[in-house]
Amino acid sequence: MKKTRLYALIAMGLIGCLALGTQANAEKVQPKSSARFINIETPFRCSVKRFGDLDIATTIALKEGDFKLTYFDKMDELPRYEVNGLSFTKKPIDEALQQLVDEAEITVYSEDGFYPAMDADGVFGELTEVVDELTKSGEIFYRYDARRKELYLSRKGRFELQLPENRMVMLAVLDALRGAGIADVRANWKDNTILMTLSQSEKETVEELLKYIEDDGYLLLADTRVFVAHPRVPGANWQKVLRRFGVGRVYSANNGLKGKILGMGNQIPTERFLAAVGTEFVVTPISQGVAIVPNGWKMRLNVGQCSIYDRLATLSVLLNARIRSPEKVEANVTLDTKQGELSSFNTVSAIDNELVIVGVPEPGRDKSEILTTLKLRLIRLMKEQ
Repeated sequence: MKKTRLYALIAMGLIGCLALGTQANAEKVQPKSSARFINIETPFRCSVKRFGDLDIATTIALKEGDFKLTYFDKMDELPRYEVNGLSFTKKPIDEALQQLVDEAEITVYSEDGFYPAMDADGVFGELTEVVDELTKSGEIFYRYDARRKELYLSRKGRFELQLPENRMVMLAVLDALRGAGIADVRANWKDNTILMTLSQSEKETVEELLKYIEDDGYLLLADTRVFVAHPRVPGANWQKVLRRFGVGRVYSANNGLKGKILGMGNQIPTERFLAAVGTEFVVTPISQGVAIVPNGWKMRLNVGQCSIYDRLATLSVLLNARIRSPEKVEANVTLDTKQGELSSFNTVSAIDNELVIVGVPEPGRDKSEILTTLKLRLIRLMKEQ
């Protein structure tokens, strides 16, 4: 009887262990939350209709404080001390700063490990000015906690950028920052601010970009749509499409590595051209979106971000456009995937012209081609008098 009870207990224990193991395995295989895919920028960027009522040229007024970059991590002011003849040789910046603030009974903490050695000879001035100069030379940032009397050092700092109350400008700056390699950017669409984590060199890049935007005063908006065209009939070709559309309506046709970029006027909408394409090809819409960038900077539209289907999810449309005159803009357009560049084009056209790329083969698909349309618009930034 005791043995039976013992076996029963063992069996219950084994069942419990199996149950726990099953529960543990269930926890391991639980799918990740879809919350990580939330993106409040994408729906706005991918809604071309929101920009459909824009004029060819739009003016946006700037207020005082727009495009202002401030150090977000700064906490308290350093105490007022005069530095009289600070000198050191081959000393890391954190040790040099500890030597500097010892008299003020401040403790220095480093968040990045070791720093390169520096030299200084006979440094004079107010404490804050000296700390500013030393940390800038060492390409680091600092923040001070007055209550604890602690000075923290870091190779990266958080900065907040104030922008005008306009989402087009917000998108333009986000595109330009990413194009410049600034990856850690977080937009607050209500306050019209962007929070960035920057190194000293990245901070200088951002400052150059902001100065350029304010001095130049022009942004370029590109409405972009991507389709796949598959032959509807044997012998389908683009020359037949142009005859049906009207060759006289096409202002230019420039070759790329593969395919051509066509320049058309704005009097006849792209839908008329797509209707002509439909007589020779089955046209499937894949993606549509908006990219906005300062004049002369590169912009990238990730087709997959705004895609209707998973097809061509890794395709990007890269555009580098520069205003050559009030009427003319030069554009370099590249179709690119993670596997490499598909084709690139250069064209000069009027701001309000329609640009259409045809004849670029779709990777991994027999006979299908990528059809891309772009329409450029001008945004001018004006400071309030």
